Amino acid sequence: MILAFPRSKGAGEDWIAITGALRAATVAAVDMLSAVLEGQRLYAVCVQTADDGMSVSFCANTEEGYAEKRASEAMIEDMGPGYAAYLRWAPAEWRYEGFGDEPFADINRDLTAASLASDGDFNLYFDHLIHAMIDALAHLRVERTQTLEGVTLFVTVSDSEAAQSVEQQSIHRLNRSKLAEFGRRPG
Repeated sequence: MILAFPRSKGAGEDWIAITGALRAATVAAVDMLSAVLEGQRLYAVCVQTADDGMSVSFCANTEEGYAEKRASEAMIEDMGPGYAAYLRWAPAEWRYEGFGDEPFADINRDLTAASLASDGDFNLYFDHLIHAMIDALAHLRVERTQTLEGVTLFVTVSDSEAAQSVEQQSIHRLNRSKLAEFGRRPG
C-alpha cells in the first residue's frame, strides 16, 4: 500500500528524496524500538511534526506503557473515558515519544532549512511533508508486516488544530478497518 508521490518539487524541495529518507529513518526507528521492547505489546506507532514542519519524530506506545501511565494519572486525576482515550492516543503521553532521533537528524536539518525557505509556498510544503510522512508509514507497514501486526499507524501534528484531520486521513490510509477505529478525541 505504498502511496504514489507526485514527482513535483514543492517549495523547491526534492520530495522523492525526502520521502525516501523518511522511509529509511522510520524503518530504522522501529528496528531500534523492537530491540528494546523486551516482550512489551506494541499497539501504536506514529510520526509527528509541528505546525512549522521543521522536524519529524517517531513515537510509539505499548499496552504496558499505557497501563503504567493510566495508573499514575489515576492517582492524581479523575479517569473518565475521554481522559483515558487521550492517554492512549496522545503521543505526548507515550512511553516512546520522540524515540530514535538519530535516524531523523539529517532529515530534520533539511526540513528546518526547507520550512524556513518556503515563503509563500508553506501550505504546499506542509502538504508534501504530511504526504511524505504517510508514505513512510505505509512503507514501514510493508517492510515490517510481522512486527506491526495489529498495530495502529498514524501521522499527527502536535498541538495543532490540523491534528484531527491529519490523523483521520492517515489512519484510514494506513490501517485495516478494525485498526482504523481510532478513539483519541472523544465526542
